[in-house]
Amino acid sequence: MSCRDTIHLICWYLEGRLSSVVETEIKRHLEGCSDCRVVLEAAVNTLDCYFNAEHAEVAADAFRAA
Repeated sequence: MSCRDTIHLICWYLEGRLSSVVETEIKRHLEGCSDCRVVLEAAVNTLDCYFNAEHAEVAADAFRAA
């Protein structure tokens, strides 16, 4: 699998939406490609920030309503 293909599929990979064959190919590519691991890490960090911020907002709204 190429870097371009891997990067294109990173979000689906994180969401578990890929076939096991494609997921295995991406894992194999990530083992040997530090550049794609950086992209994966950035995607994970971005999603963590987004979902943690969203969760914090909901909690703050609930607190204000109480």
